[in-house]
Amino acid sequence: MASTVAADPGRSFDGRVYAMVERIPHGQLATYGQVAELIGAYGCARQVGWALRRLPLPSEVPWHRVVNAQGRIAMSPGREGSDWMQRELLLAEGIAVAPDGRLPLARHRWRPPLELVLAVEPSCTTE
Repeated sequence: MASTVAADPGRSFDGRVYAMVERIPHGQLATYGQVAELIGAYGCARQVGWALRRLPLPSEVPWHRVVNAQGRIAMSPGREGSDWMQRELLLAEGIAVAPDGRLPLARHRWRPPLELVLAVEPSCTTE
C-alpha cells in the first residue's frame, strides 16, 4: 500500500495528502514540505497546508501533526481558532508547545519507513 499513496492516479491531491497524514504516528510531527515530498509533490508545501485547511473539524485525519518548516504552529487570527486547537491536540499527545507556537521538531519529527520514501514518484498536480 505504501506506493499507492503517492502514485494513485485516481486519488485527488487532497486525498493523497490526507492518506499520508493518516500515517503520521501519535506523538510525532511532520512538516508541510515533508508531506508534499512524500506524496511526490515537491515544492507544494503551501498546497498541503491548504488541503489540510479544507478538512472539516473535527476530523479523523491527524492534521494537527503537520507543522511549518521552522517547527512552529502558525498562530494567526486567520486560522479562526484552529491554531489553538492544534496546540491543545499536540499537548494532549505529549508534545511541548511554547507560548509562541514553537515545537521540539527535532525530537518528534516523523521518520517514515524507507519503503514509503522509496515509493515516491514526482507529481505536483494538485487537481
